[in-house]
Amino acid sequence: MGTNAIELRSSLFPIMLSDLAHSNQFLKIFSLISLILVIMSFLVLFLEINKDPILLTLNSEGKVLEKSQLPKPEVMIREAINHYLEKRYNWNSTDVQKKLKDSSVFVSQGSLKAFSEAMTNVTRFSIDKQVAQKIYPSNIEINLKNGTALITGDRLTTIQGLTAAGSLKLVLSFENGPRTPLNPWGIYIIKEKEEL
Repeated sequence: MGTNAIELRSSLFPIMLSDLAHSNQFLKIFSLISLILVIMSFLVLFLEINKDPILLTLNSEGKVLEKSQLPKPEVMIREAINHYLEKRYNWNSTDVQKKLKDSSVFVSQGSLKAFSEAMTNVTRFSIDKQVAQKIYPSNIEINLKNGTALITGDRLTTIQGLTAAGSLKLVLSFENGPRTPLNPWGIYIIKEKEEL
């Protein structure tokens, strides 16, 4: 008798399915770990972004500058007005155009047209008659409630070589505005009135 031997082989499909299921479990675990790491990274990033920055301020000698309080508004306004007065009221016939143009950075946009027209007349008169002017403010009173500054002092005016001294009483109305490199105080003159 002949023996017919049947060779049994197991199917490859269940083995492949088992390997695939094992691979999927590995991928799922890897994806979960990656997601947790991304969430933690965003959390750390969010916390670091919301921290206050560390600023190290050094002076020209490399020493640490200490934190100080902001100056009082009156001090800042007084300093801005001093700069305005220096440019607007201290000139001679050779530099009157430049000085008056420089003072226009302290004039509000709404008053700039009227200021320019008035300064054109001052410039023309100064050049034609060889006029020079210098003021010496002795007191600047700031009224924050009304937005005015009262300046008192002395004025020296020279017309064709003749010098005259007089008193100065000037009321400036001001407002706050944007700070610029030429006007870092952000104080703008909206009206000026000389009292006799």
